[in-house]
Amino acid sequence: MQNILLIDDDPNQHELFSFYLDETFGTDCPFVSTYTLDEALVELRKQSFDVIFLDNRLRPHQSYTETIGAISELSDDSEIYLISAARESERLGDYKAHGIVDVIDKFELRQAISDGLIGTARQLDTQQASGS
Repeated sequence: MQNILLIDDDPNQHELFSFYLDETFGTDCPFVSTYTLDEALVELRKQSFDVIFLDNRLRPHQSYTETIGAISELSDDSEIYLISAARESERLGDYKAHGIVDVIDKFELRQAISDGLIGTARQLDTQQASGS
């Protein structure tokens, strides 16, 4: 199981992510939520993460270019994904040069999580209906 860190100032993102991981992988999925850069740096000093999801505009910062340096210094071999409502490369710049693997559209991520939860709920309904 991969150890995951979410760095996002949107509480809804944390709720969806946490619920999805619990439903998909169970409560044993190592997942840490942080809402600020400072919280994330504390966690990164305590432990390493396989995957980091970083909000592009983590308040009070204007973009990932203001936060990625401190995160990269402590994240060693972590795969870092940028969560952003704006996917146009002109607005995000050369994110790969900062060690970011890819950009995930915030709204597509929410939809994928929602679809996954709906699919899980349908599977449970089907199993309950068939008496499994």
